[in-house]
Amino acid sequence: MSKKELLEKISKNKKVLDSKRPLSQGEIKAVRKWFDVSYTYHTNAIEGNTLTLGETRMILEDGLTVGGKQVKEILEVKSHQQALNLLFEIVKNKKDFSEEVICALHQKLLLGIDDENAGRYRKIQVYITGSEELPPPAKKVPELMREFIKWSDDYKNKINNLELAILVHYKFVKIHPFIDGNGRIARLLLNLILLKNSYPPVIIPVIKRQEYIKSIQKGEEDFMVLMLEIINNNLEDYLRMIEE
Repeated sequence: MSKKELLEKISKNKKVLDSKRPLSQGEIKAVRKWFDVSYTYHTNAIEGNTLTLGETRMILEDGLTVGGKQVKEILEVKSHQQALNLLFEIVKNKKDFSEEVICALHQKLLLGIDDENAGRYRKIQVYITGSEELPPPAKKVPELMREFIKWSDDYKNKINNLELAILVHYKFVKIHPFIDGNGRIARLLLNLILLKNSYPPVIIPVIKRQEYIKSIQKGEEDFMVLMLEIINNNLEDYLRMIEE
């Protein structure tokens, strides 16, 4: 489908979802419980974490550790949950999109994993696995991040909220401001913009990993279409879940 067709389909599905709101507290709790586990599993798996969906659920819901797995992988699940909790708190408190918000999310994400770099922009050159594209030099990161925030402020009332959320992800990951965790933060920022504009959060499934990475390398238009497809698929999943 084209970008226009996808935007129209998403608009129709969102109207159906909105017609079923407000959900009961029990429904909200059940959806959030499902989302936390599924989202944490998929976003970490995209970055190479080998924990399964079931193992992720054991850690988050039962507080259990998983034998035979690296401590770092288990910490990535726990720390990502902290970042996710902060994300929902930011939305609830209607905080503005800012460098402070981004660094706070990153600080939670690397908590106990890399405290020295948690919440701090990188000081060295980084490389993206599987990509020939080189992120900007570290010395340019602070200026690029200021320009990034200014761009988002300038465009938030000029383009469709869905397009804004997708472009925020795209532009952020191109800057790659942190030494680690850039992909996971980019996906949290995507959801931050979606949630602030009354869309449900989106999960990028690990099965789409290669397509997702390649679309970022190809450019904005390819990435836009893929993400709109994923957002629409997620909306349809939410509708099925509520109807059941």
